[in-house]
Amino acid sequence: MITIITTWVTEKIVAVITVTVVAVAAVPTTLILTTEHQVTVTVTQQQQQTRVVLIQTVKTAGDELIVKLENAEDSCSTQVTSIATSSTAKAARLDKHLSQAKLTIHGAVSPFVTAIQKDEEHFQQLAVVTPEDEQNELAHLQLIELESLGDGQTTGVVVVTCTIVVVEIKIIVVEVEHNFGGDED
Repeated sequence: MITIITTWVTEKIVAVITVTVVAVAAVPTTLILTTEHQVTVTVTQQQQQTRVVLIQTVKTAGDELIVKLENAEDSCSTQVTSIATSSTAKAARLDKHLSQAKLTIHGAVSPFVTAIQKDEEHFQQLAVVTPEDEQNELAHLQLIELESLGDGQTTGVVVVTCTIVVVEIKIIVVEVEHNFGGDED
């Protein structure tokens, strides 16, 4: 009888220990420490790594969009410069207009870059980051891209601004060439 009782108690202790180990192994992301008056939840390394991955995904998407915007700005500036330099008008007559055109182009790109950087910084400062937060932020970045660059079916602010500036520079070049014959006074 003592052997049966000892075996039964031993099996129960092993079962309790096994269940405890399995429960701890099944939930490795949270460690709960209790005291008399408070319960503290400690975030483990796995949760922190997940947070870092989510933040990095948003940062990468934001940085890629900033590169697209800067490339669009550079491309437009190159078009404007090319128009001005291929003109028979002297560079001195076009310098002021060329500088203004580049400022206008930069002025169209800059607010979007600033908004992306602020969003990235805000997202990084969140105490708790969930996959839903990440998806919301990625969707917001897509809206910024749509508004700034368009999507092939619609034209974005940067593209429209570039087109306007290119047309204005062409008009100015024609006027300068016509009025001054491309020569310096």
